[in-house]
Amino acid sequence: MVLRRDDWLDLARKVDWLPRYVDERELFPEEMSGRPWLAHDAWRDWSEVYRTTYREYVANQRDKDAAVLGVRAALGKPRLLDDLDPAWVQLVKFHNGAIALAEYAGAVAELRMARFGRDSAWRAMSSLGALDEIRHTQIPLLLGHDMLAFDGNFDWTHKAFHTNEWVMIAARHLFDDMFLAADAIDSAIQLNFVFETGFSNLQFMAMAAMADGAHHHLFEKTLASIQTDEARHAQIGHPVLRTLLEHGSRERAQYLVDKMWWRSWRLFLALSGTAMEYLTPLDARAHSFKEFMDEWVIEQFTKNLAEFDLARPWFWDLFMEELDYAHHSFQLGLYTYRTTLWFDVAMPDGAEREWLSAKYPDWNEVFGPFWDDLERRWAARGESDTLAYGLPALCNLCQLPTLFVRPGHNTACTLERDGRRYLFCSRPCRWIFEQETARFAGHASVVDRIVAGEAPGKMTDLHAWMGLEAPVETGKDLRRGLDPWRLRPIPTA
Repeated sequence: MVLRRDDWLDLARKVDWLPRYVDERELFPEEMSGRPWLAHDAWRDWSEVYRTTYREYVANQRDKDAAVLGVRAALGKPRLLDDLDPAWVQLVKFHNGAIALAEYAGAVAELRMARFGRDSAWRAMSSLGALDEIRHTQIPLLLGHDMLAFDGNFDWTHKAFHTNEWVMIAARHLFDDMFLAADAIDSAIQLNFVFETGFSNLQFMAMAAMADGAHHHLFEKTLASIQTDEARHAQIGHPVLRTLLEHGSRERAQYLVDKMWWRSWRLFLALSGTAMEYLTPLDARAHSFKEFMDEWVIEQFTKNLAEFDLARPWFWDLFMEELDYAHHSFQLGLYTYRTTLWFDVAMPDGAEREWLSAKYPDWNEVFGPFWDDLERRWAARGESDTLAYGLPALCNLCQLPTLFVRPGHNTACTLERDGRRYLFCSRPCRWIFEQETARFAGHASVVDRIVAGEAPGKMTDLHAWMGLEAPVETGKDLRRGLDPWRLRPIPTA
């Protein structure tokens, strides 16, 4: 007699036991399993909705990989860039560099939970999650390698994470905090509950919709394939959070949620916001970044909070305000500091400005004059007068420039601590720093490293330090190209 799935599944998933040869605290030390440390009985009810077996997992992943690779084979390498807008190619280059090896770091978090998670079903689910994250690394690495034949800067798909490029330092700072330096409980709440049930929707579901509009069907298939995995192991966070709340750790749970929401928002307004509204072709823009945030992130996140009777983060009003302007401010920074990027940056043209003004009614009034000034500078003196030649002030928490401003409204702030003044882009970044000063105080920003003599102060030397090894490798104005002066040797005397 063959047993039905429901008759044997829990027996196979729930295989915990208490060993006699070692204490439970030794087997699951607090520094790895997380706090509060709870005895095994507290975790007995741990369960998630997917309840996936390994056999089912392998079959599903085989089919998803076959779908992605089938599209790749059907297109063939000579057609990989057919019908793609040049700006969209830069978006893919940006996405690949920032995300590909971050997924590999996510595998470390999943593996930590696979060893130190407190319930066998949790450990089994995290084992599959680790396989997911390795898959999410391998696919963009493969597709990025395919693109090398058309654009050498696609080597940043693999290279970016290993450089001192300032965007990547900011990305690693977040992912180290979320993945690599987190215990099992912190990983489950920060990665699975906050990040994967919120912001990964933005990068993979919303971006997949735009990829369809941009006729990049291979990228669309890849993103959708990845998100189906994210949706499954995102569920790891829910039962962990529920257990913490049941055992009196509401304050700590709320802190982890608030902290990682803000940290994720800071990075993804830079990654997704600017890409969606300044590198996506107009005819592919189904919605604005703000509309996608409302639909794919905010709605889902607030439902999750309500499920656990958690409050919205204390900075919610500031976050909602920033939806209207923060990524637009940041785009101006990306443009003027484009020589420190591995992808090209676009200045919005007339039609794009009309679209932005329709989606953000005060966009032209607030941001239009800055772009007008840059246009005049191009006309008068060329590219050299549209570039920044020194780095901006960087936040000592998120490591991003303090560029989230609008006229009359600057969120930057400082903190005096242990004889040093720290600078932050916002009160939430300062608040996180105050909660875990020992964790963050030792990290030096790029500006800190220049001041300390650990990095070169001259911009051309700084490019090489960041991994941008030649003028043609640095970002340029997408529609104007590269000025000849960039290719001439720079006088040394």
